[in-house]
Amino acid sequence: MIGGIPFTIPSQFMAAHATGQIVRYGAVLKDAHTGRIVAHLQETGLLQRAVGTGLSFDPSGASGLIGVVQNAQISQKITQLQSAVGVVQNLQLVNLVSSVAGIGVTAASTAIILGRLNAIGDRIGRLEQGVEALPGVFRKLELRNTMIEIGTALERFESADNRRDKDQTVRAVEEKLHYGFDRMLDGVRTTAETPGVDAEAIRCLLASLSVCGAAQIKAFLWLNEREMAAGQARRQFVKLMELSEMFPKDVLMDRLDCEADDADRLEADLAGLRQRFAAIPSLVENLIALDLDGRDYLERLDAERDHPLLVLPASAAA
Repeated sequence: MIGGIPFTIPSQFMAAHATGQIVRYGAVLKDAHTGRIVAHLQETGLLQRAVGTGLSFDPSGASGLIGVVQNAQISQKITQLQSAVGVVQNLQLVNLVSSVAGIGVTAASTAIILGRLNAIGDRIGRLEQGVEALPGVFRKLELRNTMIEIGTALERFESADNRRDKDQTVRAVEEKLHYGFDRMLDGVRTTAETPGVDAEAIRCLLASLSVCGAAQIKAFLWLNEREMAAGQARRQFVKLMELSEMFPKDVLMDRLDCEADDADRLEADLAGLRQRFAAIPSLVENLIALDLDGRDYLERLDAERDHPLLVLPASAAA
């Protein structure tokens, strides 16, 4: 038990993971034979602070981490974490935190979520200068305005604890994030249908979609409306499934005129997002079964300073 919440470090699952008996799907660990969820993998405040804002949604991905000088300090911090907690390397820590989906944005501090959104906006701004088809699409969809509105909502979320009307403030933020998720989803659809758009632009939009959707789930958990968090995650999953069906690999390669590697990465990004939102209902059911307050859960993860990853065993809900 850690702070009243039955978390453990991932080491208890490492032997089974190494032999293939347990496999990871996003933030979920499953029994490879039965498909049963055995645990929920949770990013903590330690890991969030180590990687900061740029790495998790850098469209260059994990492969870009190695050769980018400005990320040298981040790489060093991750290496130090792997040395301190050797079991983490077996869960592919770099891949976890450098993917579009990530695993812990829902539990990340609001400041880090906002920082990630700003990093995505900066990348899109640079893309607008180099991709001829992109500015027109973005002006038509007003996606930059949507990102600004989402950022403003997140700033209000960050300051909610200091307000007298904190619950009302977070409810208003949740509504804005709901709108932002749907606008970003429409933006991904329309941009992916635009000939000549770079695959990296789609990745940036998927990253913003991930941030917005996860922040909405966090708002529900902050309000301790756990059933609402589960229900919204299911709806987000359905929308992402529909998006995946619209853009299989061959369509992406033809529409974006991109290489197979780029199409593979986009497919992996979409799969990662689906896995994230598919896992949330099970996590919420676990919180309910354990009678854990949603806000306490978020605060506990953010306050963790010793372990980059914690595990909430699904068996504890039995």
